[in-house]
Amino acid sequence: MTTLSEFKVDVDQASLDRIKAALGKFEYHLSRHMATAVNRTARTVGVEAAQQLGKVVNFKLHSKNKFTSKRYTKAATLKKAVWRKQNATADSPRTAVKLWGGHPFPVRWHEAYEFQRKRKKKTVSEGIYYRTHVGGGWTAVLDGFLVRQWGGHAYKRLEGSRAIRKIRGMSPGDYFDEKNIPEVAHKVAAERLPIEIKRRLRDVTMAAEGKIKLRSSPDLGNLT
Repeated sequence: MTTLSEFKVDVDQASLDRIKAALGKFEYHLSRHMATAVNRTARTVGVEAAQQLGKVVNFKLHSKNKFTSKRYTKAATLKKAVWRKQNATADSPRTAVKLWGGHPFPVRWHEAYEFQRKRKKKTVSEGIYYRTHVGGGWTAVLDGFLVRQWGGHAYKRLEGSRAIRKIRGMSPGDYFDEKNIPEVAHKVAAERLPIEIKRRLRDVTMAAEGKIKLRSSPDLGNLT
């Protein structure tokens, strides 16, 4: 796999010192609290990056191609482009969010359909139209065609040959670059981590006062 962008979500020393002071005699739980804040931040970053990608990628089957193409779920497909290799843990309270450049999306997912232009009842041109962006313009491929027996994929015959090649759309990495989504993800991580640390610090303080029973995410277990 080719990773377009990867950045770490980690905690600075000043934040560690603040929570360490709040924990008091329970300081040995420090790394677990940090891991909770890091995982919450990484989750927020992943959701934001996937949502930004979803706003621009046109994922739609055209009505003329709907019953020939394999069903897919947009959310599940985009989720594969934004992922964490592993969660932060008490032993390693850090993680990395990866934006995967991926493979080009099938043109059939970009609302592809065949067209035919006629003049005086004679066909003058034919091919396929597809649209890669939500609300964007259409791309025309002259002499392109959809093969219904092969799941509605789009192909074009090579000039002067009987060979054909598959027509492919844009990859997740193309959209990431186009919309500066890695920069957005970095910004969200930088803004969100201090918020999650303060949130955890507040929870720790309230737990020390007996106002709440503090728990972490399922992978970290009980922190009190």
